[in-house]
Amino acid sequence: MTNDMSTFERPGIAFEKLVAAMQAQIDPTSTVTHNEVIIDRLGHHRQFDVVIRGRFAGQPMLGVIECKDLKRKVGNPEVDAFVTKARDVNANFKVLMSRSGFAKPALEKCADYGIQALSLLERDVANKQFLICTRWTADVRRWGGLNVWLNFCDDVAPVTNLIVEELKIRGKRVLDSITNFLLKHEDVMSGETEIVQMISKFERPQLIEIKPGLQRLCESIVFRAERVTRQLEYRVEIKADGFFDWNSREVTVPPNKVIATEHVPTDFSLWEPRSDGTWKTANFIEMHLEISERWFEFVEDAIDLDAL
Repeated sequence: MTNDMSTFERPGIAFEKLVAAMQAQIDPTSTVTHNEVIIDRLGHHRQFDVVIRGRFAGQPMLGVIECKDLKRKVGNPEVDAFVTKARDVNANFKVLMSRSGFAKPALEKCADYGIQALSLLERDVANKQFLICTRWTADVRRWGGLNVWLNFCDDVAPVTNLIVEELKIRGKRVLDSITNFLLKHEDVMSGETEIVQMISKFERPQLIEIKPGLQRLCESIVFRAERVTRQLEYRVEIKADGFFDWNSREVTVPPNKVIATEHVPTDFSLWEPRSDGTWKTANFIEMHLEISERWFEFVEDAIDLDAL
């Protein structure tokens, strides 16, 4: 009985081949090989997952890529080993490719040694160990509860169950004057929740129509409105064939290829509450929206309560 080892592939070789094929597309003028052995300056044989050869300014250039198909982030030990290995073959540029991203100290060491820390922008969801995406945030503000109180000139029992939409002075709705006031002042408001309260005290008592057939003489109107801000976020996945650079936060794709993103919904019920700022995914674009949701519009001919 014989063992056929020709079909055996060491762990991670499929990942290496994918990286080599992508590199060849990105730089079609260079020669890209997979699983090449190079004799280093000490005469030792050194294996590299991907080797790139080309010319720059008329000079030959050598690039080496080490692929780490790990279930964890690449750390300092992997960086240190690659630094020595690449130095011994006098590589002009060095790339560490990780399927699961990089630990922060490893990224700092890569930057210090001039090593590109890259990951594939893979379309195969099953292979992804991290998410590269853009982050959209939004502050969605709306006016909430509105309460109105009438201060009558007489001692008659107060009217219960006031309907603010029915209150009128001289045939014009009191509500329109209140909402005009809110619209004029909302630009100076900030924060998650705002409480606005105003008292309009009349110079002369005003006859207010509470509902058809019921009028009362009032000396002032008090209203209280709440303005609530929802802080939301939505993460939009980046879809492309190419590389993501963890230090520069840049994406490189082959010529004539595109970077695609999913649709950003305008229905804010589909968004998530915003996180506390410790966003762990690899974002490289931040988009922020300021939204005001209104259930009323400015009314030009509304009565001015302060002038009464």
